[in-house]
Amino acid sequence: MNTEFQIKENGFAEIKKALIIKTIPVAILAAGTGLTISHINSNGQTTDVNVLLFLIPLVVGALAFGLFKGINRQKELFESYKLIVNEYEIVREQNNTQTISIPRNEIKSIIKNPKGILTIVGSSNTDVIGVPSQINNSEKLEQILSEIKPITYSDKKPPFEKYKGVLILIVLGLMATVFISTNKLLVGITGSILILFLGYSFYEVRRNKNIDKKTKNSMWWLLLVLFSVIGNMYLKITGKL
Repeated sequence: MNTEFQIKENGFAEIKKALIIKTIPVAILAAGTGLTISHINSNGQTTDVNVLLFLIPLVVGALAFGLFKGINRQKELFESYKLIVNEYEIVREQNNTQTISIPRNEIKSIIKNPKGILTIVGSSNTDVIGVPSQINNSEKLEQILSEIKPITYSDKKPPFEKYKGVLILIVLGLMATVFISTNKLLVGITGSILILFLGYSFYEVRRNKNIDKKTKNSMWWLLLVLFSVIGNMYLKITGKL
């Protein structure tokens, strides 16, 4: 017999504000870094300043539109979340996202953090089901899960999540250095680190079963960034730029 759990009514409203607060600074930093690189590489010419006066409002508008569309897409994904528990397995279903199925006898651990988020870990590091605290009948769900595996409590975050802000600043700094610096050694070192990080990020996102298909497909654009970094490194190190 299947027991289904879905997101409670108005559950997205509880995380919407936090999602916006996390997204806006990253978007502004990324856009600001891009505009700075463009301005410095143009040597601050007057014509370029005039272009920036037109470009900055355009970028702000694009960010606002992108944020609006992104929040609506996240709402649709979040509200489509469904957790199915039966005598054989635990299944997570979500729109445009790969279904995760973990046999009950392969569950290694069930962890609950201080925010009430549950993490069900299977035998593979890609078989991980995150259960939002906004799930309905959470007490019933925890009771069922505790019969499968004792629920442990931990406030530890994965390294990437814990240092996400620092990593974003590092990546933007590396990007700025590669495209602005004229020092061949510095460009070579920072560019190599950036290539490794971008390549690893692409691989991890593509294999993550908790990330929706649209986000995964958008990662192909990351290859364009990767190739532009490689091309810029080659031109600078060989003295052709």
